[in-house]
Amino acid sequence: MTKWLAPKPHWYKLNFDGSAQNARQAGGGIICDHLGNTVAAYVGNLKNHTIIQVEGMALLWGLKFANSIGIKQLEIEGDSQIILETVSGRSTAGWKVDSILRDVRILMANLDGFTIRHVFREKNAAGHSMTAVGRLQNDLRCWRNPNLLPVTTKVILETEKKTKSNDEPI
Repeated sequence: MTKWLAPKPHWYKLNFDGSAQNARQAGGGIICDHLGNTVAAYVGNLKNHTIIQVEGMALLWGLKFANSIGIKQLEIEGDSQIILETVSGRSTAGWKVDSILRDVRILMANLDGFTIRHVFREKNAAGHSMTAVGRLQNDLRCWRNPNLLPVTTKVILETEKKTKSNDEPI
């Protein structure tokens, strides 16, 4: 199964991603509710960072944003297995991301409930689409209105919602 699945009722889902292309690094993500509605999205451009740092920052920004809007139950998904394993304590990623992941763990400890899991890129399409936008930004940018999201991201989200409305898993 490679389609996005909505979170449990009354939970939210954070899909985050990072990318490095042509010396431009960016991280971003999307937070959706249990109905698949986008409640927040964010992107940021990171210069002179490793891909592991970018992925870690994308997760950290998502958790900070979720915290700022009062989300307490969160399913976290990303396609960076090393970041997810390091946050879960099953691996180490090195000193360049230690402080980022320490802050991630602190924010996760403030949640009432969370799950964290690796997904393949196909299940992380909306998060991945945000990174392309992030490479064009000069700083961190957040959206609370889904109508203002980049067109490519809106198309992906609408496709996922249509799949859900046809009673198929997203």
